[in-house]
Amino acid sequence: MNTFFLKLIEIDQKLSNYFASSRNPLLKKVLGVLTHLGTGALWITMYGIALIFFHKDFTQLIFTLILAEIIGLLTIIILKYITKRRRPVVKYKPFFLAPWNKYSFPSHHALRSFLIAVILGADYPGLLPFLLFMAATIGFTRLYLSKHYLSDIIIGALIGIFLGMKLPKLLF
Repeated sequence: MNTFFLKLIEIDQKLSNYFASSRNPLLKKVLGVLTHLGTGALWITMYGIALIFFHKDFTQLIFTLILAEIIGLLTIIILKYITKRRRPVVKYKPFFLAPWNKYSFPSHHALRSFLIAVILGADYPGLLPFLLFMAATIGFTRLYLSKHYLSDIIIGALIGIFLGMKLPKLLF
């Protein structure tokens, strides 16, 4: 294997071990709540509420987000099955409807968070710094809680940013 990738894997493992061994119980609880801001169930619910109550104002934006999420999910599934990288936590149990989630690379939470931040930030530029900060925070929660390695989060974020910048232009 390429020495660059071996070094990257070594850094990932050291960083993961560091956070696993030095957890603050209060911070773990707070980040455990914040990590759920990147879950699909939350965003699907929010998209549905926006379509029901604000459909005239946000229809194109919501459909852009939904289509981008679908493309992002397909990308994640393909990459997870190609790489089959195990998560830092061996006892991780994926949701039964998402068997690909037993694999770590890349982070779907990071992809989704950055994807949403970029798409919403394009329509609401004043929110972009906050949205990117929240996306980065969600990414950090995944590292701190031993759900992903740093490279999983970085690649997930980069894919999310790329899709968030390109897809709206292609779709509409």
